[in-house]
Amino acid sequence: MRRAGPAQVIVGEYEGVRSPVPAWDGLNYLLVTLPPGESWTYRPPAGHSVGWLAVASGAVNAGASLSGGEMGVFEPGELPIALSNTGEEDAVFVLGSAVPHDHQLHLGNYSVHTSAQALAAGERRIAELREKMVAAGDRRTASGAVPVYR
Repeated sequence: MRRAGPAQVIVGEYEGVRSPVPAWDGLNYLLVTLPPGESWTYRPPAGHSVGWLAVASGAVNAGASLSGGEMGVFEPGELPIALSNTGEEDAVFVLGSAVPHDHQLHLGNYSVHTSAQALAAGERRIAELREKMVAAGDRRTASGAVPVYR
């Protein structure tokens, strides 16, 4: 993945760096690593007024303290987001921002969709995949990886 400062651009475009992953415009998804004591300010592109972050490891101050396994959702707006590593190890987190969409969301147990019909289809597909996984049994490889089901 290409880098913009401490961020790898997984999806979208940030500071002139575009991800090689094809995606629609209006969405950024970054993988950020901040060493201990380091700070960084994310400046969302114009129109990106939705923002969130999820911490994989370490500790991040994003206006509130977050640590590994925690997620923060920012107030709507296009203001810069100041982030700092407050721990003694690298802080690793994903940060997303987006242009808000105009769809009503339909929330399920495992997925979010833009219509009740799409939600029902998605939940059915998840149930089908679960059945395949249970029927296949433990398929972990020697490295611990688990095959992807399609």
